[in-house]
Amino acid sequence: MTTETEETIPTLEEIAQAASFPGFTEDDFRVFEIDGFAARMPQLRERVKPKLIQIGQILTERLSEVVGETLYPHVAQHLRRTVNAPVETWVAFSSSPRAYKPFVHLRCGISAEKVRVTVFVEDYADEKLLFADNLRREADSLERYLTLHPTILAYEIRDADNEPKRGSALDADTLRAFADRMHRVKGQHAIFGIAFANTHPVVQSGTEFLEAVVEAARTLKPLYDCGHKAD
Repeated sequence: MTTETEETIPTLEEIAQAASFPGFTEDDFRVFEIDGFAARMPQLRERVKPKLIQIGQILTERLSEVVGETLYPHVAQHLRRTVNAPVETWVAFSSSPRAYKPFVHLRCGISAEKVRVTVFVEDYADEKLLFADNLRREADSLERYLTLHPTILAYEIRDADNEPKRGSALDADTLRAFADRMHRVKGQHAIFGIAFANTHPVVQSGTEFLEAVVEAARTLKPLYDCGHKAD
């Protein structure tokens, strides 16, 4: 693993892999506008899923270095869906090679409007309460950190217009209240992330997009760490 002051020098193989990733196109985003499960799913599998697999293959080692532990890629299968087509699909990076949903994990997801990199905590995750406890415990330091990173969005903490609150609006009391809610409400999950609109030039450039994902994960690490600190 590298230290904070070291920069990983990519190998020739890694450079070639990154160069082979084409980024996302307008047609990729339009897949999510296709009506109906039966019509949308084949297009997701044909157009979008291969790119998510590629992201997982290219970035797993680098993201492992960012978070300081070995990660494993998992591309969403949506196997339980039979009627409602997914509005988002993703590649997840988890500390377990077998699953990702029981754990606090990173996701790179694409929908009709955006691509977003998130720290994701399912409502039934084994690490949900650990995450909530650490979110409460670290609320003051996280407030200071989030003030400096307004691009971080709290998708489960909404403002008066029902929009995700930005990092600069996430004070310690708000974080503690949300942590308490995670304890009280069985169905409450947590999503903190950084989004890139479908019109953002970075999503269309393979190498720039991959770098943006790594940088987003680095920015989100203090939130990721909330799921990986012992009491």
